[in-house]
Amino acid sequence: MPEATAKELSVSEEARLLLDTTVSDRRIAHLLEKADGMSRSLADSRGFVWAAIGIDSTPCDMGCTFCSQAARWDVYKTAPPLTAETIVEKAGQLADGGADFVVLRTTQHYPLEVLQRLGRLTRDRIGSDIHLVINTGEMGFEDVRVLKDSGFTMSYHVVRLRESVDTGHSVDMRMRTIENVLKGGLELQYLIEPLGPEHSAAEILIEARRARVVGASGTGVMARVPVMGTPLARYGQVSDAYLKRVAALARLEYPDGGRHLCVHPPTPATLRCGANTIIVEQAANPRDTSSSASPWRGFDLPGARAVLREAGLEVRQARAEA
Repeated sequence: MPEATAKELSVSEEARLLLDTTVSDRRIAHLLEKADGMSRSLADSRGFVWAAIGIDSTPCDMGCTFCSQAARWDVYKTAPPLTAETIVEKAGQLADGGADFVVLRTTQHYPLEVLQRLGRLTRDRIGSDIHLVINTGEMGFEDVRVLKDSGFTMSYHVVRLRESVDTGHSVDMRMRTIENVLKGGLELQYLIEPLGPEHSAAEILIEARRARVVGASGTGVMARVPVMGTPLARYGQVSDAYLKRVAALARLEYPDGGRHLCVHPPTPATLRCGANTIIVEQAANPRDTSSSASPWRGFDLPGARAVLREAGLEVRQARAEA
């Protein structure tokens, strides 16, 4: 997708209202309701849980200015990578507990051959009815094919907001991997991220529209979590009220696909504004300064399923309930 400047980008009246913080919540309430109805229709009123396992916290040389695992900020208490046995055990627990996606998340240069083995082991444990997602660094076409053959069905990969300015990557680099992912036969999850208070409406719109252009099977928004010691921490975090608006925008800009609309961090109010997918995560985490065996910020799988149900969304039956 070609990059656009603020002057070149055609902004709809809906987008203008949603992203203008001087416009009251009352004036955009109908847009939030519209987005919610669209997502419920697309997904048959289903809610989804994205369950991520951070495999490693290897200090990364890409230097992203929001990431706690970037080597240059030296803020992460690095832990040994999880063993294959631990990963498979955690993945199995998540699958049995009702997760719709099991995500193996790594730092930029995690070895492909290790991921290949982990994919096979994890797929054998979780069965064939759950998405196994890879969230890793840049991948060539053959890398993607190998991972698909190993049991992965989806990739999380995006062009981040202010890519190459706030990151060590280029837009072309990220888009090459996205193209390889799709050509290699994996589905793509694509969020607007990492959203901060400083990002303009034009920047947000470019990524909202890119999800549709590339044909992602899921879209949404992830707010940047400020980690003390990283350069962008000084900007703080967007409000829940604004996150609701961007979630609605993601749906309105992608009305005909992307049935999984994810929001992170989990914000229950967004589940009435177009979002239907929330994330639980554990172990290594670029939004924190250390790894943990427990769910991030105490938000666990049963809690996520309860939040979805409270929003009137149906959830996958846990195997323990069958």
